[in-house]
Amino acid sequence: MYSVGLDVDTRAYFTAATCAISFNKSLGVITSPTSFSKFNNLYYSTNTKTSSCNQLTLWDKPLGYSSMFFKPKLTSIEKILIQLTPRVKSILIGLILSDGWLQKRGHWNPRIGFKQSIINFPYFWHIYNELAYLCSGLPMSGKTLMRGKMFFSIALQTRQLDCFIEIFNLFYIIKDGQLTKTVKPELLFYMDYIVLAHWIQGDGSKRNKGITLCTDNFTLQEVVLLINILIIKFDINPTIHKERKNFRIYISNKDLMKIRPYIYPYFVDHFLYKIN
Repeated sequence: MYSVGLDVDTRAYFTAATCAISFNKSLGVITSPTSFSKFNNLYYSTNTKTSSCNQLTLWDKPLGYSSMFFKPKLTSIEKILIQLTPRVKSILIGLILSDGWLQKRGHWNPRIGFKQSIINFPYFWHIYNELAYLCSGLPMSGKTLMRGKMFFSIALQTRQLDCFIEIFNLFYIIKDGQLTKTVKPELLFYMDYIVLAHWIQGDGSKRNKGITLCTDNFTLQEVVLLINILIIKFDINPTIHKERKNFRIYISNKDLMKIRPYIYPYFVDHFLYKIN
């Protein structure tokens, strides 16, 4: 570990979300502009306002709700300083493959949305704690009337940030004048066990001791591409199952047991039944 702090001689904005640049994340939450000079040897000034949490947070643990920068509108500099760790980037890609989406309007930066049924609140809250530093507010509840039954949900929406452009370009194309979600070959270089874990938690379902990944929103060609990526990255042999007019990916029990030790650490207890 190295010391973390700030030199008061040079003035610059440095927000809580900037911790995403470091593998060790932040020491507390900065809620006011401070300064820094040497990137490799940062020290907190004595007059820096921080949250009550001032202990080191390991890079593989969520920053938590307290990491949110409680400011409705950020400056351009503050927005640029907010970056993604490799781990958070993998989580976001897993979400986009399943229940998440990206929204982009005109010249504005993209934002990410994520929604779950209220019965999956444990998983949703885990995700929110991972992404809170990217958000400007608390999650939003909702309800929908379907077939005479009321369904309750909870959703989050991030800020519009420059750091999402890379993921946006990975998944979206303009087709017939509209943004369309797709799968590109470049996904191969982003796929890892964190991505797979969140993909399964979001869109996986138990089937004959194995896992079926719901890929209804993708074409047959895109599903084949996803299977090829899984074969290359994880040395498994998924197959295609057709259900009505949709094509889905099936991971057998044998392959599931092969990858289970590597995806298990990224599962919340609520969804462990999918891989047990």
